[in-house]
Amino acid sequence: MQIDMASGQKNITAGFEENYSRYYKRCVLFAKSYVCDFSAAESIASEAMSVYWERRAAGEQFEMTLPFLFSVIRNKALRYLKNEDMRLKAQGEAGTVIFEELTYRIRTLESCDPHVLFEKDVQTILHDTLGSLDRKTGRIFSLSRFDGMTNREIAMELGISEKTVEYHISKALKVLRVALKDYLPLVGIFLGL
Repeated sequence: MQIDMASGQKNITAGFEENYSRYYKRCVLFAKSYVCDFSAAESIASEAMSVYWERRAAGEQFEMTLPFLFSVIRNKALRYLKNEDMRLKAQGEAGTVIFEELTYRIRTLESCDPHVLFEKDVQTILHDTLGSLDRKTGRIFSLSRFDGMTNREIAMELGISEKTVEYHISKALKVLRVALKDYLPLVGIFLGL
């Protein structure tokens, strides 16, 4: 029985590490785009990863991981910014440029809905754009961005070089940047544009 428990613990740890390496950097970038403090962004991203993992360990199923993480980050970043807002007010800095910029970031984040990434418009543009690429480029990009595979893993699975994988991902990114230009602030973080 102890062997099974140890094996299960290794699988849990491996799953956490895989998800952490797959999503952490994007989560930090998303948080930093609002809190403008790298240390705070790292802390918020780590907390979001913990929330995700706790809920997953409790048996909750997620259709898509990144929108959930971005929702948690959004809420934590809002809390952080509102605390900063109160601090500035207490210090008598209301009306300063720093205070106005903070107010703008709060309003922007309040109107941000991470699930917008998956609304029909964005999905349609993404689907059509990936469909317009040659088949190999579309598949490599999907494996990289949607399945979270590393360039090395993709290269091994498809029997090609890592440089070829990099070429196809770069090719897809160039086309997607143009097609999704109106959605880049949020979609860019999700897709690594």
